[in-house]
Amino acid sequence: MKALVWHGVGNIQLDNVADPQIEQPGDAVIRITASAICGTDLHFIRGTFSDMQPGTILGHEAVGIVEQVGDKVRNFSPGDRVVVCSTVSCGVCPPCRAGHTAQCDNANPNGPEAGTCFFGGPKATGPVNGLQAEKARIPYAANTLVKIPDGVTDEQAILISDIFPTAWFGAELADITRGDIVVVFGCGPVGQFAIASALLMGAARVIAVDCHEDRLAMARRQGAFPINFERLC
Repeated sequence: MKALVWHGVGNIQLDNVADPQIEQPGDAVIRITASAICGTDLHFIRGTFSDMQPGTILGHEAVGIVEQVGDKVRNFSPGDRVVVCSTVSCGVCPPCRAGHTAQCDNANPNGPEAGTCFFGGPKATGPVNGLQAEKARIPYAANTLVKIPDGVTDEQAILISDIFPTAWFGAELADITRGDIVVVFGCGPVGQFAIASALLMGAARVIAVDCHEDRLAMARRQGAFPINFERLC
């Protein structure tokens, strides 16, 4: 299969690599139908995130179709359309049961003290091969995959893999309540979803701050009040 592989800082290649296989009973193999680039991937390419391992397939945002499942994966079957959570989690350890799946005790093969396990990351995260490929192995598939409802497109579903949850989590940390006035600094992709999250949480007004007019125009279309900080003085 073809996959986007990290060979070194500034050296990313589209390689032919072996197809993924079931390695553990909790694994699934999916055929990827859409994947996305995250800003985190740019850190790996630029070398601003250390300990990337040559040969690692990049990417942690994708949707696809299940092709194979291990013996312990009982909630998915071949043919299911799924979105892949960007972080791997077992679903049964204490952090997972408390809802802190990114801090799963079992997913990271480096041990529970190693931190978040996610696809296509550096040594400390596993590493687990990523999702910018034709196929991918999904560890702990029972909890790391989510079925896509009928009528939801790949383009819609992929937003739930990482970018929308990231923004929603930020809005939750801000303790947004109905009637609040919220300021979002930076209106890139995550910022746009932070605006959407704040509005969904009942914010009375969202002020969007950036210097790029196209981003501010998108924020305005969402119902935010745009401010270009380069034009304030």
